[in-house]
Amino acid sequence: MREEKPVMGRITAWVLVVLLFPGYLMAQKQSGPPPQPLHKVGDHWTPYQPPQEFPPDAQVYIIQPGDTLWALAQKFLGNPYLWPQLWEQNQYIRDAHWIYPGDPLVVGVKAVEAPTPAGEAAVPAPETEVPAAPVALPALGWEARETGGEELVPLGSEDDIHCFVYLDTEGEALPLSIVSAERIGYQARFATGDIVFINGGEAEGIKAGDEFFVVSPDRVVRHPTTGAKLGRVVRYLGHLRVICTQEHSATAEIMASCDAIPLGAKLKPFEAIPIPMAPKTAAATRCDAASGKARGFIVYSKDNVESLGQDHLVVVDLGEADEVQPGTFLTIYRENPVPGLPRIVLGQGAALTAGPHWATVKLLATDGPVYVGDRVEVR
Repeated sequence: MREEKPVMGRITAWVLVVLLFPGYLMAQKQSGPPPQPLHKVGDHWTPYQPPQEFPPDAQVYIIQPGDTLWALAQKFLGNPYLWPQLWEQNQYIRDAHWIYPGDPLVVGVKAVEAPTPAGEAAVPAPETEVPAAPVALPALGWEARETGGEELVPLGSEDDIHCFVYLDTEGEALPLSIVSAERIGYQARFATGDIVFINGGEAEGIKAGDEFFVVSPDRVVRHPTTGAKLGRVVRYLGHLRVICTQEHSATAEIMASCDAIPLGAKLKPFEAIPIPMAPKTAAATRCDAASGKARGFIVYSKDNVESLGQDHLVVVDLGEADEVQPGTFLTIYRENPVPGLPRIVLGQGAALTAGPHWATVKLLATDGPVYVGDRVEVR
C-alpha cells in the first residue's frame, strides 16, 4: 500500500500553486497533479520550457486564462476532438491536461497573401486569428480523410492508445529500465507521482526533460491457424520524465501510470500518439457484401479476455502493409460452418495504431460475443 502524504503538506502545496499561478488549466480531464516545478518565463509562471523562436509561417497564439486545448481546437481547427493535433504541434507541453497562460501555442500556419494582379487594388486580409486555409494535420503516419463536411468523431481515448500494447516484430533492444525508487524500502510497485531511478544517464545521452514510455514485454503471439510467430506483445504501463541526470543514472518522475509499475520495467522513448479521427460511418450489416480487401484475424485481446464485445481492444494481423492505418474501419466476421452460405457478420472495429503487419483495434459495435481467432476484413 502506498504511503499517504500528510494532509497539511498537500494543502500547503496546492495553496502555493494557486498563489503563484492562478491560471493553471486542464485540457480535458484531470489525470494527476500539475507538472512541477514552476519557474518564471518572461512575465508568467510555467513548468515547461516553451520555445522562443518559431518558423516564419507558424501562427502562434498566447494561451489565456480559461483556455483549454479542447476549446482551442474548436476555435482554430473547428472541432474540439482535434485537440491531440494541437498537442502534437507543441511537444514542449509534457501533460496535455495542463496548459499555462502566457505560454505560446502553435495553432497552424499564417495565411499567405496572394500577389495582386496588375491594375487591381489590394484587398486587406481579414483581421482574425483563425487560419484562412485548412490547418495541415501533423505527420501521423496516416492521411486525413476527405469528409465532405461530415462530423468527425474520435475512435478511441487516450487510455485505449497509451494503456494498451504494441507488437514487437523486430526483437527491439530496450536497454533502459527502472532499477530503484525513492520508496523502495516499503513499496514494490509504483504509480503516478513516484520518483524512480533508471540505469542510464549523461554518458548514455540521457538529459533532463527526456520522456519515456514505461513498458513490459509480454508473451509471443502466434497466428491462430498456422501457428507462425507474429511478434511479442509489449504492454504500456505508463510514462515518465527525467528530472535530473548523473553519469550513468537518472532520476525520473512517473507522469502517468496505467497499471502498477514494478522494478525492472523497460523504457522506450516517448512520442505522443494522437487519437485517430474519422467521420461517422454506418456499422456493418449482415447483408453487406465482402469488400474484397485485405483479410486477417484477431490474434490478441487486452488482458487476454476470452469473450469480447463493444469497446474491447484487440490486436489483428493486418497493418500498414495491408493498407490498415489509424482510422481504418474493419468488418468483424466468422465463416459460416455450413459451406456455401454467407459469412456471419459480428460487428465493426476501427484501427487505433498500426505497425507493418499488425494493428490495435477497438471494437465499436458487436452483435454477440467475439473471440480471438475471428476474422476481420478492411472495409
